[in-house]
Amino acid sequence: MRVLLINPPYGAPIVRRYMCSYNAPNFLFPPLELMYLSAQAKQLNGCEVRLMDAVAERLPAAAALARARAWEPDVAVAIMAIEYFDNDVNFLRQLKEQLPAALVGCFGHLPSYFQRETLEATGADFVLAGEPDLSFRRLLERRFGGGSLTGEGVACFDDGGEFVPGEYQRIASLDGLPFADQAAINHSLYGEPFFGQPFTTFLSSRGCPFPCTYCVKTFGRKFVKASAGQVVDEVAAAVRDHGIRYFRFMDDTFTASRSRVLEICDGLAGIPGISWSCLSRPNTIDGEIAAALKKAGCRRVYLGVESGSQKVLDYLGRGYKLERVTGNLRAVKKGGLEMVGWFIVSAPVEEREDFEQSLRLAREIGFDFIAVSTLVPYPHTPLFERERSNIDFSLLPYRCRFRHQPGPERETEFYRRYCLTPAYIGGKMGILARHPGETMKATADFLRYLAISGRDPNRKDLL
Repeated sequence: MRVLLINPPYGAPIVRRYMCSYNAPNFLFPPLELMYLSAQAKQLNGCEVRLMDAVAERLPAAAALARARAWEPDVAVAIMAIEYFDNDVNFLRQLKEQLPAALVGCFGHLPSYFQRETLEATGADFVLAGEPDLSFRRLLERRFGGGSLTGEGVACFDDGGEFVPGEYQRIASLDGLPFADQAAINHSLYGEPFFGQPFTTFLSSRGCPFPCTYCVKTFGRKFVKASAGQVVDEVAAAVRDHGIRYFRFMDDTFTASRSRVLEICDGLAGIPGISWSCLSRPNTIDGEIAAALKKAGCRRVYLGVESGSQKVLDYLGRGYKLERVTGNLRAVKKGGLEMVGWFIVSAPVEEREDFEQSLRLAREIGFDFIAVSTLVPYPHTPLFERERSNIDFSLLPYRCRFRHQPGPERETEFYRRYCLTPAYIGGKMGILARHPGETMKATADFLRYLAISGRDPNRKDLL
């Protein structure tokens, strides 16, 4: 059986993930969810697997379709984005037309919750609902044995044309899963700013236990983690077998479990020459955690600060008091980790003073970089359900935003007032000296963003 896994083409360097997708000119991450599916398929005898990352390879749709057709897969599966759903629906429809004899399926946040609509719009044969690893493997096993398409976690139309929904899947333990298939990708195609190559990503936990109302979590709020030993072994294998030295942990909150992150850091400290980044929250990191991260090779931590206003934090369901976490942020800064502060603007409750409080907090902490985005009420989040009457939503064409919400002006203003200052620019001279070409490109991309801000509502710039 031939299995083709596809990250669909797009005309910009977008990153597709189950939980979100974004256009980040200076970043490109491997399609990690597809790498996990590749690992599952390769465990089955007689299964030949290919992963086509049309984004990383910069393949236009016609070239991607031609390559898929030439390989003649028996099963083809694509990951679908949220923000680029229209593009992905169109590609999947064409893929099915080009591969009429193959089983064509997809997965992602929107297909999981709009199963019938996705099948009808794309002409695909199935949707993998929720966490796709095990439902995908079972589907392949059934097909090897000549069984039916229907099964756990699979939405489809049966032989009689009746729609059969797929129950949303979660996996009980990550330690039972194979490592993501690093052999399936070309690591030189990926990276993040001012890191080197070869580069990859890891996921040491799935789900996020925190109560934020606006996030699409990685498969849900239930927090399922791999053991520290499993995490260290996966990194060590990638270093040994693929020469990996640079990577990011893509966990929603890498520091969610204090004891576990300390144990992971203790293990990673024994792997020389690695440099990595991770995501955290202000209430799950402090000076001790920051020191352990740095000792283990962590260079950069992305902190979801979101706002300097307690009113806005409460609206977002962040679950902590700002006054209790600002000390943590200062301690991380003092510890020498490179810090990126994530901020959200234009929440319905945000007033001018709330915006100014966020800007003051960013300046007080002195983040090395900031990432600012406009609040989006993603479908099937608590925020979406709470504000449903105030949201302009359409699945096809995809559209999701608050009614009467400001445009990207506040994003642009935040960036201008934080980044276009002598102190900030002067602080980047060291990076310019170490990475002149990349710094100039990043600066040009940033200035282009400021110049055209507002023309692309789907853009999610990270730096």
